[in-house]
Amino acid sequence: MPTSCIICHLPIDEKSEMYDECPNGHAAHTSCLREWLTHSLKCPLCNDKYDDNIIQKFQAYIEKKEQETQKALKLQMEEENKIKIKEICKNMVFLKTIEVIEKLTKQKEYKKALELLDGFTNDDDKKHEIMFLRGKINFLRGRYDMAINHLFKLVKQDFEFPDAWLYLGRSYQALGLDDKARWAFERAN
Repeated sequence: MPTSCIICHLPIDEKSEMYDECPNGHAAHTSCLREWLTHSLKCPLCNDKYDDNIIQKFQAYIEKKEQETQKALKLQMEEENKIKIKEICKNMVFLKTIEVIEKLTKQKEYKKALELLDGFTNDDDKKHEIMFLRGKINFLRGRYDMAINHLFKLVKQDFEFPDAWLYLGRSYQALGLDDKARWAFERAN
């Protein structure tokens, strides 16, 4: 005589509700058991496997739920793959743009190089590289004040960026601020 469902713990009315039992007599509402069997074929209380006739009764539902789960997993994997591909493409565009910027810098076309850098936002995951390049380009074009501005912001966020410290020191040196230059050069190593 069951009193309550071992899954939802609500009372079972034997006259009006359908229920099933495990081999040890632990009762569960039929609707509760149907959901439970999608997770485990064993009784949640005693861990004994349900009889095959009970499992067979819900087999179509179990298979349907399994297909839904597989479909959801497949969709999730496809979405994750799309995100990864998008990230790879974004990285490739970034690297190609950096290559063009370095080429422009070697050709002393600093304004064009800075314009390309302006296409990237500072919240980008490559913001430190962008800040460094802005500082380096401003140093190369003789705008030491702007170089210091970008490079100092960078080293405050990423202390372990030796090239930034080096260009920061060179910028201070170019402005005749030897004590600050020495301070920056000490951190470049």
